Amino acid sequence: MKQWMINLVLLLFSIAAILFSLLKITPFEITGDTYIGTIVSLLSLAAAFAIGYQIYNAIEFKNEIENQRKKYNEIVKRNEEIESKLKCQEYAMQEGFDIISSLMTYNSKQSDFVCGIAFQDMHRALLSSIETERTDYDWIFGWMRKFISEMNSLTFTSGYAKLSDGSYHINVPGNNYDKTILEVIDEFAKPIKKDEKLIRSNKNFCKIQLEYNRVMKLFYKRLSDIAQNPMKQLTAEEIDRIINPM
Repeated sequence: MKQWMINLVLLLFSIAAILFSLLKITPFEITGDTYIGTIVSLLSLAAAFAIGYQIYNAIEFKNEIENQRKKYNEIVKRNEEIESKLKCQEYAMQEGFDIISSLMTYNSKQSDFVCGIAFQDMHRALLSSIETERTDYDWIFGWMRKFISEMNSLTFTSGYAKLSDGSYHINVPGNNYDKTILEVIDEFAKPIKKDEKLIRSNKNFCKIQLEYNRVMKLFYKRLSDIAQNPMKQLTAEEIDRIINPM
């Protein structure tokens, strides 16, 4: 209700009260008690009307607040949905970047030399992948299995020598010179273990848990085998078991 209408009604009540206080009608005489009672009644009505209006306003104000709160919650929800979609797109883009990087690395040189780095990138792609709506991970794990099957001593060094204590040391110039193959492999595995920790702690890890555990078990076994005996190559049967799980 408009404020001016309320003011008008209150003004009319006030004018009526004043008129009754001054009015004297013959033969009907308004005595002191009569017009005082009338004035009090009119003022009471005006007061009741004003109080009722304030109550009405309070209810309307409360309803308005509720409507505004609903609209605000809708806006917040919509913003959260948009933000979620944007994050999902960012994860999908990062996943694609890591996968492309992995495949480009793998195809850049002889696979023996680059399959380790290709595995790192493909493994890192899982960090973003499990944040997307993807449900098919078979082909990602398929590539990871392929990279594992092609890992050998050349993945970590182009030359080494076996010392009298049975350890294998790098004997070609470079940053890894005179390090053991085990040390080089441990350095190689550090970023992978770091990513693995993040993957396992992710709330969506359950989507890939079963196959991920199988692949990572194969990965660490292959690293251990190379560190213990870098000269030993995988047989065709062993390669098939890695690539084609039962």
